[in-house]
Amino acid sequence: MHSIATASPIVSLVGDLGTSASKFFYRLTPGQTMPFWMGAEVAEGLTAAVLPNLNTGGRPQDSAWLQLGEEVILVGEVAKTFLDVNSLAANKAEKAAYKLAAALGVIAETEQLPSHYEAVVWVPLPLTEIRTRDQIAANLTAIAEQGFGFRGKAQQVKLSLKFFPEGFGLYLNRKQQLEVVGLSVEQRRTLVVMLGHRNLSILGFADGSLKTAQSNSDGPGFWPAFEKAARSVGVTPADYSALLAALTTGQTQQISQVRAGLYDFAAMAEAVRQSYWQAVSVYLQDNLLKQLADRSVDIIVSGGAAYVLRHTITQYFEQLGLSHQLIFADGMQPRLLEVVSQLPEAQLNPSLALRMADGYGLFQGLIGKSSKVAV
Repeated sequence: MHSIATASPIVSLVGDLGTSASKFFYRLTPGQTMPFWMGAEVAEGLTAAVLPNLNTGGRPQDSAWLQLGEEVILVGEVAKTFLDVNSLAANKAEKAAYKLAAALGVIAETEQLPSHYEAVVWVPLPLTEIRTRDQIAANLTAIAEQGFGFRGKAQQVKLSLKFFPEGFGLYLNRKQQLEVVGLSVEQRRTLVVMLGHRNLSILGFADGSLKTAQSNSDGPGFWPAFEKAARSVGVTPADYSALLAALTTGQTQQISQVRAGLYDFAAMAEAVRQSYWQAVSVYLQDNLLKQLADRSVDIIVSGGAAYVLRHTITQYFEQLGLSHQLIFADGMQPRLLEVVSQLPEAQLNPSLALRMADGYGLFQGLIGKSSKVAV
């Protein structure tokens, strides 16, 4: 009697590890595109003593924990409770490895994979963190090779890992768009403006690659501007979530914790928007305008904070006579809105598609590449 060797399942995964949340897309079977979203928190250096206190019901991404030897690491929403008592702060490369391992665990549990499987993982990194890619790779490879537990189940992963600069997924998507109408992305320059939680990036692409001399990642982030403006109009941290909801949803009547009732945050939300735009516009003037003299340029705007300034940004580029070159990332990919709308988080977060657009573009590149490989 001959035993029949079965091939290990292969997971294709893109993980965009933002400072406010981690965004993932994966595929296990042909035609599948599965998004999920996890909190960005990591609490490490814990022991199995914390496990009885965890709520292990619901989705695995909402209660994700890793076991490496005797150590327990909580990832995402479940880690928030333990961050105050967690003094051993992991560096970014360690945190990135834990987030990616947890994402693989989520997929393995959701898809009921065997304990041994393969994974092809692509990760976009901010310019300021590209230098950490070797350390992330070493950390994640070590975790995958030695094996780890995810929510009590052993995982052994054969890993293939690749890193890209943030914005590259949007560039790949633009390349594909132009090819459909018979144009080459190499004949144009592409500027990706990413308005993020912690920083603003301008990324210049030409001739198929990122041009670091035309790129910067040190622009004003949304959250520091939000906190500063909120304080200046008298909003305390207890009402930050209400003010943020007023700003991002346009529903300015929100429940105020401070006032113990419904309150109209319209004036405060507008003050925050204007303050943030002031910081953004100064940065664009200093870092973007000089790159716009040559009109054969596409400007792709992405990032969650772009949602807050969408109308203002549109007006800004109209006044520069560049409205035809302006593209918002969530409008580039027809299927993105459909895919992201599957997520429960989409109901509460109208900026979700803008936040996930870069990862989705990179995911399209990954599955396009893997589908060309003979099986």
